[in-house]
Amino acid sequence: MPQDPRHRIDIAERCALKLREILRDQETEREHKDRAKRQAASVPKKTYQQDLDVVRQAFEKAHALSGPPKGYALEKIFVDLMRISGIPVHEPFVIVGEQLDGAIKHDGHFYLVELKWSADPLEPKHIGSFYFKVDGKLGARGIVIAMNGYTSGVDSIAKGKELKVLLLDGMHLSNVIYGQYTFQQLLDHSVECASLRGQLYCPHLIP
Repeated sequence: MPQDPRHRIDIAERCALKLREILRDQETEREHKDRAKRQAASVPKKTYQQDLDVVRQAFEKAHALSGPPKGYALEKIFVDLMRISGIPVHEPFVIVGEQLDGAIKHDGHFYLVELKWSADPLEPKHIGSFYFKVDGKLGARGIVIAMNGYTSGVDSIAKGKELKVLLLDGMHLSNVIYGQYTFQQLLDHSVECASLRGQLYCPHLIP
């Protein structure tokens, strides 16, 4: 039976109305998104230097601490520094039988991190213990940051072993926090010294 022309017209009008509603909703949603983008763009973004100022203030306050609180403060400072530097970072974590002060990823490599802010320079035995942790991880490298430096003989700790651990100290970290160079530049410098000269403990000045 042929369909009533008026019925077909009614269906077409309802479809056209529905289409207009869909288009109107899409336009409203697009306007909302555009407004949100404009608002986000109008909010001033912190620069690296502004973020670094915050880290620097925390670093200066940490100098007045002592004992475990000083170490915990250093862990937070390091995590914050990595984040504002755009370096993927893992906060301190525990695995079976091991406590690690964190980890970062740079240039395709994972680096386990050991942070020490003790009153005395770090001795080779402590680095050897950390070396063992790194050696048990697939393709991992390690970074030790001893704020008060190292005793003599640390640069020979890896004699006869594969070089896996880089040694940094408080002067290296301070140079980053006070804007002498970025942590990426420091890492590249440290890797270059270890790769080309076999030096685990790189100079503080970057050429």
